[in-house]
Amino acid sequence: MPNSPAEQLEAVFLFQEEQISRELLYPEFEAILDGFIPVPDFANASAKAVYVQIDHSLCVTGAVFFLLGFDAKGMVDRRWNVPLRQLIETAGSGPDMGAGAIRLACYSQCSIAWHQKSLWDPLMQRGNNSFVAMRKAVKANRLGLIVKPTPVEEPKPAVAVQAVRSAKEAEREQVALEQKLHDHYAQELRDKMAMLIKEQRLRIATIMNQHQAKFHAVQHEHQQRLLAYQQKHQQFEQQNKELTERNRNLKDTLDVQATKIEGMREYFAHKLKAAQQDESSQVQVLQENFALELDAKIRAATAELREMLDMREVELFYRHQNESALKDEIVNLKRENQQLLKNSGDQLLGRLTKAGVNLVVFLPGLGEIAIALDDIGRYLEDPQAYAADKAGVSEVIYLAWLEHHKSPCCNAVDPRGKLCGRSIPALETPLEFHPGESDRCAQHQAVAYSLVAERR
Repeated sequence: MPNSPAEQLEAVFLFQEEQISRELLYPEFEAILDGFIPVPDFANASAKAVYVQIDHSLCVTGAVFFLLGFDAKGMVDRRWNVPLRQLIETAGSGPDMGAGAIRLACYSQCSIAWHQKSLWDPLMQRGNNSFVAMRKAVKANRLGLIVKPTPVEEPKPAVAVQAVRSAKEAEREQVALEQKLHDHYAQELRDKMAMLIKEQRLRIATIMNQHQAKFHAVQHEHQQRLLAYQQKHQQFEQQNKELTERNRNLKDTLDVQATKIEGMREYFAHKLKAAQQDESSQVQVLQENFALELDAKIRAATAELREMLDMREVELFYRHQNESALKDEIVNLKRENQQLLKNSGDQLLGRLTKAGVNLVVFLPGLGEIAIALDDIGRYLEDPQAYAADKAGVSEVIYLAWLEHHKSPCCNAVDPRGKLCGRSIPALETPLEFHPGESDRCAQHQAVAYSLVAERR
C-alpha cells in the first residue's frame, strides 16, 4: 500500500522549454499562490508545472501535471483553482519510478472531467522524458528533503541443519525450490509486463492528444481563413451591387439631361429659323442668346446635381456619426451591465470559488465547461455567443451547426423550391461544420463542387 499523505513529502517543479527550471517546496508554492512571491520569469505566460509526492526514500509516489497562468507582474492568476491533492487521491496508475506504480493525473488521465483542460501530458520521448527529469531532480535533492535511512536487517543466526538427509528429501526440496522460483519470476514478469503495457498506453494516449491538439489548431486556422474569405467575397459582392446601382442612376440622370438639352436645342433651332425668316439682322443676336441660355441651363443642371450629391454626402456623414455614437453607447451599457452583474454576485461567487466550487455548464459541441468568475456576466448576456467563442467559431456558424446537430438533414433546395430533407451524419463539433457543405447530402455536395469547378 502507498504511504499516507501525512508521510509524503510534497514539492512542485516548474518547466520551461521542456526542462525543469525551478524546484519549490509545497509551502513555497502556496506562498506563490497567495500572492506573496512573484515569478517574473513567467510573466504574461502559462507555465507547465508538476505537483509530486515523494516518500522518505526519495522515490516519487504521485504526480499531477497541471498548467499555471501568470499575469504581467509574475503573479499567479487569481482564477486558478485546481485541487491537486484531490486529483492525486483519485488518480490512476502511472509508470514505476522506484517505489512501484505512481499515482498519475494528466490531460490523458484525469478523474475530474472539468479540470482536464487545466492539465497537460508529460513528454515520454527518448532523450526528452519528463519522468526521467523528475526522478533525477528528486535524487539530486536540491530542496533538502529529509531522508530516512533504510533499516538494515541483522543477519539471522544459522539454523542447525541435520547432517544427514535422505536423497529423496533433498530431491523433493530441490523440486519445491525450483517451482517456487519459477512462480516468483513468472509473477514478477507478469507485473513488469502489466506495468509496461500501462506505460505504453499512457504514451499512446499522450501522443494521440498531441496530434489531436495540432489537428484542432489546423482546423481552427482553416475555419478562420475560410470565414475571412467568405466575408471578403460578401464585401466584394456588396461593393459590386452598389457600383452597379450607382452606374445605373448616373446613366438615367445623363439620359434625362441629354433629352432636356436636345429639346432645348430643337426649340432654339426652330426659334432661330423663324427669326431668320423675319429679320436677318437678328440672327447673330439669337445665336448669342441661344449659346448663353444653353450654357446657363447646363450650369444650372450641373449645379443642381452637384448640390444633390453634396446633400447626400452630408446625410451619410451624419448617419455614420449617429451610428458611431449609438455603438459607443451600446458598448458602455454592456460594460455597465457586466460590472453590475460582477459586483452583485462577486462576494458569493468569490466565496464559492475559494471553497472549491466551480460553475459548470453543458454547452452543445463543447460538453461540460467550468465558467470563470469574470466570464459569468458575458455568459448570462449571450450564452450562444459565449459558446461560439469557446468553440473557436463565429456565432453564425455555431447557430447553423446547432440547427444541423438538432436535425441532421440535407438543406439543399431544388429550382422548384423543394427541400431535399435527406438524413445525413451529424457532426459533433462546430469546427468541422462548413455551411453549404456539411449540411448537404453526398449528391448535392457533388453538385456544389461541380459548380465551383465551372466558375474557376
